[in-house]
Amino acid sequence: MKYFVLLCDGMSDYEIPELGNKTILEFANTSNFDLIAKDGCCGFIKTTPDGMYPGSDICNLSIFGYNPAEVYTGRSPIEAASIGVELGENDFAFRCNLVTLSDDGEVMEDFTAHHIDNDTARGIIYKLQEEFKDDSIEFYAGVGYRNLMVIRNADFRLKTTPPHDIIGKEIDDYLPKGEGTDIILNIMKRGAEVVKSVKSSANAIWLWGEGKKPSLKSFKSVYGLDGAVISAVDLVRGIGKLAGMKVIDVPGATGFIDTNYEGKAQYAIEALKECDYVFVHVEAPDESGHMGRIDLKVKSVEDINSRMLPIIMEGLKSFGDYRILITPDHPTPISLRTHAAELVPAIIAGTGVVPDKNSCYNEKLSPSFIINDGYKIAEYFIKSRSIG
Repeated sequence: MKYFVLLCDGMSDYEIPELGNKTILEFANTSNFDLIAKDGCCGFIKTTPDGMYPGSDICNLSIFGYNPAEVYTGRSPIEAASIGVELGENDFAFRCNLVTLSDDGEVMEDFTAHHIDNDTARGIIYKLQEEFKDDSIEFYAGVGYRNLMVIRNADFRLKTTPPHDIIGKEIDDYLPKGEGTDIILNIMKRGAEVVKSVKSSANAIWLWGEGKKPSLKSFKSVYGLDGAVISAVDLVRGIGKLAGMKVIDVPGATGFIDTNYEGKAQYAIEALKECDYVFVHVEAPDESGHMGRIDLKVKSVEDINSRMLPIIMEGLKSFGDYRILITPDHPTPISLRTHAAELVPAIIAGTGVVPDKNSCYNEKLSPSFIINDGYKIAEYFIKSRSIG
C-alpha cells in the first residue's frame, strides 16, 4: 500500500461577500478535488489542540501524526533541523523574519518584506551574522523572509507574537515580553540598523517562535512506514528530518504562488517507488490568505486542482493499492489574514475507503468522520482496514 498526504496550507476559509458569500473552495474550480471526494469519504480534523495556537508548526505536526501537546517545543527548533543547525540542550532558536515596518517604525506593514528574494535575504543575513559574531548569536539563511537566529547557552521565558498576526497593527503591544526581553529587543534594534544598510524591501527583523531542541520518535517506528517529505518550507522539512524521513528537493519549489506544482507531484510519485508514504506540502494558499488576496488564493487552489491532482492520481493508480489524504493544516481566512483554529475539511480516498454521499469538497461537506484529536488522523488514515 502506498500512502499520499497532500497538505494544502491554509486553504480553508470563510464565506466571502465578494464571491457571493461562497468560500474559496466553493468558488474556485475544484473539479479534480470533487472527483476524489466523490470516490472517497470526507470529514473534519481538529488540528489545533485546545489552548494551543493554530500555527503551521502545531497543525502540521498533527497531520504527520505527532501529538503537539507532547512533542512541541517551539517553531524555530524545527526549522533549525531543516537547515542542519545543531542545537545543544541549552541553546535557543528563534525565527527571524525580515519584515517591512512603516516609515516611522511603528506599524507592521508586511511580514514577508514584500516577499524579499532569496539572494537579497541571504546578503542581509550574512551582514547580521557579521554584526553579532562576537555575541554567541548566530544567524542562518532560510528561504526568502524566513530565517533563523540561534543564541547559545541561554535561557528565556518569553511570549512572542507571529508577525503575520499583526499586519497593519502598531507593534508596541506585540513586542517580546518576559524573562530575557531586554536581550531580544536589543538584538531587534541593532538588527534593524543592519537591515537598513542594505537596499531592499526589508527594514527590520522580527524575532519569534522561540524554543529548544525537540525530540520526535521516528515515523517508521510509530507507523511502520518509510516516509518522504516534499516542501519548500523549512518548518515542514524540519518535521520530516526530525521524524527520520527523506526530505526531497524539487527544483522551482518556492513556497509561494509561483511554485513548481507539477514538479512537486512528479517527484512525489517517483518517491513512492522507493518508500511507502509521502507528505507533500503546498504553501501558496496560506501565503495568499495572509496577503488578503482573494484572486491569488483562488488561483492557488485551481493550480493545485489542475496542475497537481491529475499527475498525483494517475501515478497513485499505477501502484495498485493506495490511499490519499487531502487536507489543509488550518484555515487562513482572507478576512483575518492570519490563522484560525477551526476544524479543517479533509478527503480520504483509495483502497479500503467506502465512498460517502459527498460529491464536492469544501467547508460545508457532510462528514463521515470527525477527528477531534488531530494527530490521530495518521493512525486512522494508515492503519484502518476500512474507512467510511
